[in-house]
Amino acid sequence: MAGKKGKKLELSNDKFELTSMIDVVFLLLIYFMYLPMGQEADLKMQLPVDLPPTDVKTILPNEQSIDINPDGSIMLNGAPIDAPGRTEFVELANTLRRLRESADRSQTPTVVTIFADADSPHQASISVLDACAIAKVTSVSFSKAQ
Repeated sequence: MAGKKGKKLELSNDKFELTSMIDVVFLLLIYFMYLPMGQEADLKMQLPVDLPPTDVKTILPNEQSIDINPDGSIMLNGAPIDAPGRTEFVELANTLRRLRESADRSQTPTVVTIFADADSPHQASISVLDACAIAKVTSVSFSKAQ
């Protein structure tokens, strides 16, 4: 027991130096702060300046949407038109013709977008295209059903 009393606990004199680690962190910070500025300077791009408005008039098209449901029913701009199961959509063709003539009077193009459901009959899509041809609407496109 006497031997234990004579021994003192020895503490380690090793110290952890943070100075070099802080230097490295500051160097990395400066490097990454400078890096984006150097990349943006290489773009050689000019920002737009404030210009007065031009007199050019933007003409927006007269857009019509036709939905083809899985049961073959047709919706023009959200309203039902013609009965499902028909091979000719006379009412749709007449309505599209009137809409196109109205747009022609205001000198705007008529655009028809067809939203055909994946389960809709293909004959309904063909009949809608026929109705567009009868109405003389030439800008027709298909889009994914909403």
